[in-house]
Amino acid sequence: MREAVLITYMGAPSKPEEIRPFLYRLFSDRDLINFGVPSFLQKPLAYLISTFRAPKVKPQYEAIGGGSPLVKNSLEQSRLVEEKLGIKTFVGMLYSEPLLEKVAGEILDSGVEELYHITLYPQYSFATTGACIRDVNRYLGEKIKVKSVKSWTLNENYIRWIGELLKGELTSSPTEDTVVIFSAHSLPKYLVEERRDPYPQEVEETVKRVMELFPQFSYRISYQSKVGPIEWLEPSTEEMLKRVKEEGFKRVVVFPISFVSEHIETL
Repeated sequence: MREAVLITYMGAPSKPEEIRPFLYRLFSDRDLINFGVPSFLQKPLAYLISTFRAPKVKPQYEAIGGGSPLVKNSLEQSRLVEEKLGIKTFVGMLYSEPLLEKVAGEILDSGVEELYHITLYPQYSFATTGACIRDVNRYLGEKIKVKSVKSWTLNENYIRWIGELLKGELTSSPTEDTVVIFSAHSLPKYLVEERRDPYPQEVEETVKRVMELFPQFSYRISYQSKVGPIEWLEPSTEEMLKRVKEEGFKRVVVFPISFVSEHIETL
């Protein structure tokens, strides 16, 4: 097998017993969440937070069936990619099974010489796409040829897909009374302020291009799913919902702009 595709993502717990290990891996990643403590304290702090947080988020997973459908959806997406391209396609997750480290071993054992890597993050961030590329290079970069797609913010098929999803909701909506809120996953503020992370800008670029398809409608951008004791991008989606109500809008369409499959962040 000379060529293959690798799809990477953050992962998610597919069953209750995977919740704490998932959170521990996530909070252990200093590139994703830097608690502002010495590096040797990152994992002990991640252990404490994941231990206390797991029971709190468990009811949320129970409400959607006990686990996230993200991994299942990602595997189905990879199957469709493999079917479309006719190239073996692997899936590796950073914080849950199938763990990227293990999948990297499978790729090497398969005799792959050239790997095309893409993440399921449309917009680039050091903490998400950057982390995936970091780990792919760590496990595979010196052993085989790897080509990574950094961003597909303005990919025409992606923009068209969002437009088709929105069209059904907006076709019969009164333009003057309706506002679209694009809810993106939040990001720690320090990444933007200190590292000039392009994520907020890329979210705005995606939204602007999508709304060129619906110029008659108003729209806003908000952020969701902040976690931990650090500052995250604002305004929150909850706050934005209050704002548009105060502005007099009677109908709100909320679209999860930085996600490409259903999981606990969207359900």
